[in-house]
Amino acid sequence: MKIALIIMLALAATVVGGALLAGPKLQAALSALKPEPSRTEVRLEILEPRTLVEFVSAPGEVEPRTKVDISALVSARIEDLPLREGDEVRKGDVIVRLDDRDLQAVLESAKARRDGERFRLESERARLGGLLNTLAFARKELQRQQDLYETGDVSRKIFDNAEERVVDLESSVNATHYSLSVIESSLAGSESDITRAKDGLDNTVILAPMDGLITALNMEVGEQVLGTFNNIGSTIMTIADLSRMILKAHVAESDIASLQEGQAAKVHINAYPDVVFSGTVTQIALQRSTSSDGSGIFETEVEIDLQGRRIYSGLAANVDIDIATHEGLVVPSQAIVERMVEDLPDEIRRSELVDQSKRTTSVVYRVVDGKAVCTPVKPGPSDLTHTVILEGLSAGDAVITRPYKVLEKIKDGELVKEEDKDDESLAGDEAEGDGEATPDDGSETASTETGAPAGPDDSTDEPEVEAAVETETER
Repeated sequence: MKIALIIMLALAATVVGGALLAGPKLQAALSALKPEPSRTEVRLEILEPRTLVEFVSAPGEVEPRTKVDISALVSARIEDLPLREGDEVRKGDVIVRLDDRDLQAVLESAKARRDGERFRLESERARLGGLLNTLAFARKELQRQQDLYETGDVSRKIFDNAEERVVDLESSVNATHYSLSVIESSLAGSESDITRAKDGLDNTVILAPMDGLITALNMEVGEQVLGTFNNIGSTIMTIADLSRMILKAHVAESDIASLQEGQAAKVHINAYPDVVFSGTVTQIALQRSTSSDGSGIFETEVEIDLQGRRIYSGLAANVDIDIATHEGLVVPSQAIVERMVEDLPDEIRRSELVDQSKRTTSVVYRVVDGKAVCTPVKPGPSDLTHTVILEGLSAGDAVITRPYKVLEKIKDGELVKEEDKDDESLAGDEAEGDGEATPDDGSETASTETGAPAGPDDSTDEPEVEAAVETETER
């Protein structure tokens, strides 16, 4: 019995002694078994000074800078079309021949009328010469009769008859002068008819007014074209110079005051999704127009740098026109969120950047020692994707930029960690939930207001904003 008790006491002493010797290591081991506090995974961006380009976006159509619609000045049937759509032409080339038989007959008829008027004119001139001779003889006869009447050798009646004869002849001469004037005018009209007929004949052969390509052929041989000198008739074809193309952009009237000729632009043509064309604003309309939806627009021409390409006329495109450049700290616009002032901690609410008269304020969440720190900021100009921070942040700050579903609910002091960028499952989730809706084909202009842009709809995950206009460093 004593031996058993001694053995038990020895074992107890051994256990207690071992526990005392292994105490620190055992405590560390037990602590390691405790679960670490959970941390929210976020995407971070380290701030550094950058350049932000503010721009205005507008839709439009690509057109040649110079194009000509070929129409007929006379009504006739198309007799020959030497060239087809897509063919290259040089200035002065024959591009259309019209049937000239009717116009040739008109010319011959005008010449015949002119010749007839010439014969009439000669006839009247000859008659006028006879009348003038007769009038001269009658005047001499009147003088003799007057002398005889004064001596009493002839009666008064004979003298009156001689005088009446002179008056009649003078009236005939005057009438003949008027007749000659009418015939001369008629002859001049005939000459004009001939000139017009010749011009009509000349217009049956249409020459190319410029170098270019035939971009549209609207009629074929045998069709009747209608046209007069006063009314331009049917459009037979269109010739355009595709070496110089412009975009006719429809800029909203709210953005037109920011535009100036010479501003740089980027043109995105739907048919060339992988190419961004450079451009320059060359002309801004002075008169407001109305778009199909009733909104006010100003047509603005942007000349495109084709980069040696030949692009088609009439393509739909969008343009981003650079209107201002800003230097400073730039964050993705989605990183700026609105918070209720009354929900902010007291020390944050007392910040000079928090306007106590407003219900909400703009904040950004920095990461300091693994914790999210709510930081009031003063946003500046922005484009579709990024915003300049005027006050509140410093270069080198780590800012939470996504996911937006985290930014919506994150709290000041919450434990966070940077997400594993190689985690395919996270990438897949963001691809499904973080895709941002962008404007339809650039039909909306970029925001140029100072302030934080509104966040996306709460019912959807935070959009991944894709750059519509690159910053200088991204370029």
